Amino acid sequence: MENDLQIRLVKKAKKGEGKAFIELCNEYQNILYNSAFKILGNKEDVDDCLQETEIIAWKRIVNLKNESAFNSWIFKIMINNAKDILKKRKQHTLFDESYHTEIPNENIESIEILKCLPDIYRIPVILHYYAGFTTKEISNQLNISNSSVKTRLFRGRKELKKLLESESK
Repeated sequence: MENDLQIRLVKKAKKGEGKAFIELCNEYQNILYNSAFKILGNKEDVDDCLQETEIIAWKRIVNLKNESAFNSWIFKIMINNAKDILKKRKQHTLFDESYHTEIPNENIESIEILKCLPDIYRIPVILHYYAGFTTKEISNQLNISNSSVKTRLFRGRKELKKLLESESK
């Protein structure tokens, strides 16, 4: 999305124009969905996460100070919701390994390998390599230092390499 258009839409949404907000959400829907799926691993949790993300974003858009940072801001909301879902899942349910969802245009094996990464590495890896965020943007979204993001990316790559090597044997 062009930055000027995004800024205009955010300003309209801040004034309560629902159509502008919907247009913003539609623009980022695919990347948010795919990133959330890579973090959460199943459609039901992703749907819940994105619904909650849009509700929170709509309620808080008036507080967004930098209109050009809408994409980073909504990603941060999505990540926090995804983390909450992961915490609840660990506390209340057992993950059913036999459950698989059809994923359009995705390599199921790569998603399964990503699921094996601990959350501390998986989230930065997805944000950096899939969603295209810089380490600085990720550090702002996760409220950690830039060096911590770089460390987590390094360790995440190292873990992925181990997983891929053990899978190929």
